Amino acid sequence: MDSTCASHCEVLRARFEGREAIYVEKGALRVRVTNIRSEGLSVRANVEEVITPGLGVGFFARTHPPTTGPLRWDIGGDPTSYSDDSWSMGYGGWTLYFDPEFIQAVIDFSARRPNDADPYESYEAVCDMALKRILMREPQSPCLPEAM
Repeated sequence: MDSTCASHCEVLRARFEGREAIYVEKGALRVRVTNIRSEGLSVRANVEEVITPGLGVGFFARTHPPTTGPLRWDIGGDPTSYSDDSWSMGYGGWTLYFDPEFIQAVIDFSARRPNDADPYESYEAVCDMALKRILMREPQSPCLPEAM
C-alpha cells in the first residue's frame, strides 16, 4: 500500500465517512458515503442513494415515488482531490459535495421541481448551483493538510 495514498485515505475517511453528499456525474443524486478505503494506489468508497423527492436528474432520472430501491455503487481512483467539504475524482469525473447548505439547497430545488420537468435541464440547474458554490469557495487541493 502506498503511504501517500493511505494518508489521503485517512483524511478522506475522517472528513466524509458516513456523511450525506450530492453526487454529480452526468446526473445528480443525494447519497451516503461509506467504506472509504485504500486499495493499492487508489482510494475507494461505497455510495448509496438517499431517495429524495424530485431528485434523480440527468443520467439518474427516475420517477417519484421510485419504483426501485436506492441505487448503490462503488467509486474510486487516483488521484483524489478534496477540500473540507467536497471530494472529486480530480480529472472531470464524479464529484461529491458534502456542504450541508449545498445539500439543503439541492433538496429544496428538488422539492419545487415539477414532476414533468426535463431531467437534463434539472441536471444543468444542479450543475449551475454547484458552479456558483465552487466560485464562492477556496479551490481544492490534492495535497495533504500541513498537520498531517
